Amino acid sequence: MEPGELQGFGGITAQRDMIYLAAFGPVLVFLLLLRWMDSYKLTPRNRILLALLAGAAAGLSYPINTAGFGVTPLWAKSGAPVVEEFLKAVYWIFLIQTARVAFLVDSSLCAFAIGAGFAVVENFTYLEGGLAVSVLRWFGTALMHGGVAAIGAMVSVSLRERSRWGYVPGLLAAMGVHLLFNQGWLSPLAGAIVMLVGMPVLVGTVFLWGEASLRDWVGAKLDQDIEVLDQLMTGENLPELPAAFPPEIRGDMLCLLLLTTELSVRAKGDLLLREAGIEIEADPELDAKFQEMAYLEKSIGPTGMRAILPLLSRTPRDLWELRRLAEK
Repeated sequence: MEPGELQGFGGITAQRDMIYLAAFGPVLVFLLLLRWMDSYKLTPRNRILLALLAGAAAGLSYPINTAGFGVTPLWAKSGAPVVEEFLKAVYWIFLIQTARVAFLVDSSLCAFAIGAGFAVVENFTYLEGGLAVSVLRWFGTALMHGGVAAIGAMVSVSLRERSRWGYVPGLLAAMGVHLLFNQGWLSPLAGAIVMLVGMPVLVGTVFLWGEASLRDWVGAKLDQDIEVLDQLMTGENLPELPAAFPPEIRGDMLCLLLLTTELSVRAKGDLLLREAGIEIEADPELDAKFQEMAYLEKSIGPTGMRAILPLLSRTPRDLWELRRLAEK
């Protein structure tokens, strides 16, 4: 070791340690930027952390890819992108399917975090390739991993409510962009520049559009919910409940409609307060309301729930806002 040279972790000098640490910059800074741009703060910090960890777990595809490289030299261009995007998609599909995310904003944020976590694990395997290789991968490949995962999630969450194809288009979109990137048509430096400029612009633009779309949805749906709540509270223009059920069950149906609408209004009010920067305290009565909702659903039964489902308007976004309230 030369005089004055500090030995870093794992035999890497302190100077190189700083360069490697700085190379994390683009993907992590952009993730923080997306979080800051989320004016409604839809995604809790712990969910972003779990997404990073899920991406890191998907980064353990290294043994699969190693085996693939032994089968065909074309694996990097054809097989690896498919395997990696499939593994990354497992968690963002879970988040959408369970209504933990429901909008372009939160789905892209969580999916980008998954890609960032994946890139952290994958790129550590390339440290021995030297500083130039490592920095190019952090500035190019890392952003690609985050960006294509975000694209897949955004396509899926956009199509989910109106397409029978489920998550296939989003997954194919992520795999397709990744496959194009891995063809090597651009030099490593050119590829890094394209990712550094193009991916943040693409994801950021869709993210901003998603913010505007979310704002429109909150306003329109809040007006609709308030109108329905007013009808239920005053008894005017009540929705027609299935006459085949006994009066006590119809009463429970009406109570469930009232409670669900009340919670829906509350959830949107919380979103508006959060956008205004107002901190929201936990409501001790919320647990009791959700327990009452569960009791009413059990009392009404599966057949009755199917009968009033159109009145409840439980779309993925409706389920998301109820889950969001329940997690507070």
